[in-house]
Amino acid sequence: MVTLRKIESDLFPALYEQFLIGDDPLSNEQDWRNVFDYRFENEEGYCGYAMLDGNEVIGMLGMVFSRRKIDGKVKKFCNLHTWWVREDHRGRSLALLRPVLKLDDYTITHFTPCDIVRAITKRMGFQDLSCQLRILLPAPLARKKPSGALSLEFNTSAIEQRLAGDDKKILLDHLPYDVGHLHITHRGAECYVLYTHVVRHRLPYCHIHYVSDMDLYLDVDVSIRAELLRRHKASFIALDERRMNGVSLPLSFKFWAPADSLFKSDDVRPEQIDNLYSDVVFLKLTTLPDMSHEVAQIARSWRRPFSAVGKRPGSAV
Repeated sequence: MVTLRKIESDLFPALYEQFLIGDDPLSNEQDWRNVFDYRFENEEGYCGYAMLDGNEVIGMLGMVFSRRKIDGKVKKFCNLHTWWVREDHRGRSLALLRPVLKLDDYTITHFTPCDIVRAITKRMGFQDLSCQLRILLPAPLARKKPSGALSLEFNTSAIEQRLAGDDKKILLDHLPYDVGHLHITHRGAECYVLYTHVVRHRLPYCHIHYVSDMDLYLDVDVSIRAELLRRHKASFIALDERRMNGVSLPLSFKFWAPADSLFKSDDVRPEQIDNLYSDVVFLKLTTLPDMSHEVAQIARSWRRPFSAVGKRPGSAV
């Protein structure tokens, strides 16, 4: 008899052996356990649904529940990931989605849907969520030195002492994961940044997922860019375009997204949604195709006029 069961920690070994062990060569058992047995506050008490035929796992849908403060109010979020059903039971796939559609007052996201999942969920009220990124290329520090003292702190323990409220909770909740934390102090203002160093790419890059004060960040962007690229030997930095409120940056360009993510919400707007508390952050996934050729071409085209006249080229759109 085929049944659905909420995924709790005791079910993880069966999920791992049946599917997760071979799903991603860059994620080990502990990485997956952190996704399905997360240690931050989870009022729901489970992290998805498994489909079982007797005692055998034949399908699963991962769910990460979180609470975020939006416009001063606490909102409930649910991120969907790892939707898998064994081939001989694919006709039952929608059974895993039905409990999700019964969630009340949740903003539901899915950042890594395949084409089939995208088609199914859009028929059920999900909307496209643009995952277009702004690519920040290396920029000479001489072009824009921030006025006033600038401090960049990467030590997690030191950053924790400087944070409070929602930002401190975000840091503590993400401690089990291999993510980067940065605290910026500039002219008396402070900003907290969470990012991942993505190595699933021919050009390793840093993906910035959360910025507590975008105005401050943009003011010292070039200095942050230089330090992150040096520290991680990365080729570029990526920022989610939907979070930038239309602001452009020098030596940057919008990169088309191969496909949109998805969301369903009654009271949260797309620009208020970030990647925190999701598989994209927890597993350091990439949302980009290989773009070695594009980055190399743009870097060469901008380097020539800069070298010739020492002027800042215009930002591409």
